[in-house]
Amino acid sequence: MPESAEDQPAGLPRVDYQWPSRPDPTRLLVLVGEAPGREEVKAGQPFVGRSGRLLDGHLRAAGIERADCLVANVFRFQPPDNKVGHFFSSRAKARRLGVALAEEWGRFGGSEYCLATFAGEIEVLRRTLVDWRPAAIVALGRTPLWALTGLGGILECRGQIQRCRLLPEVPVVPTYHPSYLLRGNRAAEPAFQADLGLAAALASGRAHPSAPGAVPSNRQTF
Repeated sequence: MPESAEDQPAGLPRVDYQWPSRPDPTRLLVLVGEAPGREEVKAGQPFVGRSGRLLDGHLRAAGIERADCLVANVFRFQPPDNKVGHFFSSRAKARRLGVALAEEWGRFGGSEYCLATFAGEIEVLRRTLVDWRPAAIVALGRTPLWALTGLGGILECRGQIQRCRLLPEVPVVPTYHPSYLLRGNRAAEPAFQADLGLAAALASGRAHPSAPGAVPSNRQTF
């Protein structure tokens, strides 16, 4: 989709979404991560390297073909030192630096907001979801959980179906980012696998967000 110059922050490498090669409009699953890292920039696609291999293995175990999915990141730009905090700021820091905040998207974490410079990335994601109309979305980590639902607390929300604020009729399944599992948290892999299985069931129509077996969240209901 065409973008103006102001949509592209200067000096940061960009990795676009990975588009499904065999899209099924009735069963499309969207996977949303945080931002590309060094390996993703080198490969030119999201989720490669150790995190990508871990994700691919669990997708296959859940009966999901990555080629059938739309794979995205909230921010298509690689932040310095791979720190997602680069895209956010507190009000006090923003005033000190003379930069604008996109407060309409709500707080990220305790007291930070998305920098206005990067808020266009959320709008690009929203337009993409509207265009593709997926059956379900997986939020891989706390940044996509916030962008897609406005919520925080990935450890509390994982596995609990949420409503997508960018496309309200579509269920979101929050789960861990693969890099979290690789940082000494391999014991959480069964939960990660179960979350992907839930997303696959939602996308295929084998589960419904309001069905008891789908584990609907007590925060948001469909």
